[in-house]
Amino acid sequence: MKNLKGLKVSLDQMPVIPGRPDLNAEYILRSINRAVKNKIDILVLPELAVSGYLISDLFEDESFVREVDRCNDIIIKAVPENLIVIFGTLASSSHYKNEDGRMRKSNCAVVAGNGLAQYFITKTLQPNYSIFDDDRHFYGTRKLAESSGFDAADYLKPLRIKTRIGSFSIGVILCEDMWHENYPCNPTEILVDKGAELIFNLSASPWSWHKNRKRHQIVRALLKKSPVPFIYVNNTGMQNNGKNIIVFDGSSTVYDGYGQIMLAVPPYYEGAYDFTFAKPTSDLVLPSDLPLLSLAEQIRRDADELYVGWEYGVRQAFNLLPPSARKAVIGLSGGIDSAVDAVLMAQILGPENVYAINMPSQYNSETTKNLAKQLADNLGVHYEVRPITKIVGAICEATGTKVDSLSYENVQARARQEILAARCQDLGAVFICNSNKIEMAFGYGTLYGDIAGFIAPLGDLLKYEVYQMADYLNRVVYQREVIPQECFKLAPSAELKNKQKDPFHYGNLERRGYHDELVRAFIEFRLNPEWVLEKYLNQTLEQEFGLEPGTLKKLFKTATDFTADLELNYRRLMNSYFKRIQCPPINKLSRRSFGYDLRESLLSPFFTSRYLNLKK
Repeated sequence: MKNLKGLKVSLDQMPVIPGRPDLNAEYILRSINRAVKNKIDILVLPELAVSGYLISDLFEDESFVREVDRCNDIIIKAVPENLIVIFGTLASSSHYKNEDGRMRKSNCAVVAGNGLAQYFITKTLQPNYSIFDDDRHFYGTRKLAESSGFDAADYLKPLRIKTRIGSFSIGVILCEDMWHENYPCNPTEILVDKGAELIFNLSASPWSWHKNRKRHQIVRALLKKSPVPFIYVNNTGMQNNGKNIIVFDGSSTVYDGYGQIMLAVPPYYEGAYDFTFAKPTSDLVLPSDLPLLSLAEQIRRDADELYVGWEYGVRQAFNLLPPSARKAVIGLSGGIDSAVDAVLMAQILGPENVYAINMPSQYNSETTKNLAKQLADNLGVHYEVRPITKIVGAICEATGTKVDSLSYENVQARARQEILAARCQDLGAVFICNSNKIEMAFGYGTLYGDIAGFIAPLGDLLKYEVYQMADYLNRVVYQREVIPQECFKLAPSAELKNKQKDPFHYGNLERRGYHDELVRAFIEFRLNPEWVLEKYLNQTLEQEFGLEPGTLKKLFKTATDFTADLELNYRRLMNSYFKRIQCPPINKLSRRSFGYDLRESLLSPFFTSRYLNLKK
């Protein structure tokens, strides 16, 4: 193994701006100048650092592609002697075509030094799942090998570089090349077998809850077979696909040959972080396993990670707006969902830029009206009360809508949205959608009513996670009770008719909820009613869902009741897609969120023959 003692590497967690190669190139040039001043040997920047990753079909715009090529040339020529710069970018060839007949484009890493591009390395493994659709735009190494009758391994070779501490061989891979488990080749193993003494992974890897734990496991497994130091560099910032707000947390890491962490750059740190190999990597001692965390400590760290990713994504979304438009209007009902949104907006935008509006009808209780006022006072935000009774009455008279009908409930929701939209127009602001993931899953909301707005901050939070964030905002962020305790105890209700309560078993701070976990099973784990019913029959569903023992018996007196609820909510899920596709953008937090992270179609509910047999 190469003695890398004294090698200085700079890991730049660049806040990549999608679709702005000019600004990204300017940033990279500043980073190069900094590296020269700090006598860095190797500067490493993320995947697609020049173009941005999530720019959809802008990759098809040949003038944009040529502009990226121009910026690539400027960056390469700026690299001086005695510095190696490795950066991710889009590379094109006018002589070859992609499979769609357009100019061939590749997701590449450039290794540049002394004003020259020494190497262009093309990504081998291209993801085509979740939010990714790489084969739509890029021609990867694996595809190139298949079209030429070769093996991908034939194209993977270490690169010999010369640095201040001497010459050695490196391997450069891009993001998915590390996550090789479901692919026919392992680029890291191939490169190490061919002599690579240090691996660099350039990534544009979106954050999701607990993802970094999985990455550490993947790297350790990689390096068991291929024991060389491994440097992972990821970008920061926010990118989007039009329906999902995608957070990039950086969390760049230097691993030793055993997969142990030598440097962990703080998440969301924007800029370069320098690391010097202090001793021969072969002399590193494998540390003993860290002690297991207590359950309380795990819960605390989970809440920290979720809040930071959630707040960062929403903040970055507002940063897309002109500064004068960074103001939020919120329908503040007194319930937990709107309370959490209001507190988050005050934290991100400042209370002076948040306008909370309570819009009561005859169905709103004094309790919820008082809670809305109390919360607004606690935050110091603007507060208005605008009753909807006259508006609703006028609409019902014009449309012939009867009181206490379902249509009457929808008229109320749309009347409230009219008020929010009008106030936004007057204030030059945007309004917020308060719907959570359960409501979106089951279509429990009114299209163009409460399902509307600039962004849905709670759209990827289950109900008990909403309570978790409410508690976190009180205890950790504000360190005082801004959300009244009564909001936590209040039975959730849309308050659109008398004695109305949400028809779901939600979780809270004390326990998990059945319908929360049902949505998680359907959406995040892609399970189905057949799986749910099988676990119910085996009496293992409570354990699978992490529910308190006896929960299902309390909720459903008989198996008939259970299957009726299961089928009702599966039908709700399938039949409400038309609402979700018209939903505001959702901040992606979980392993699968609504939007373009989960590809859906308008389909009728279907129960398999095995489900029907299990039901009998």
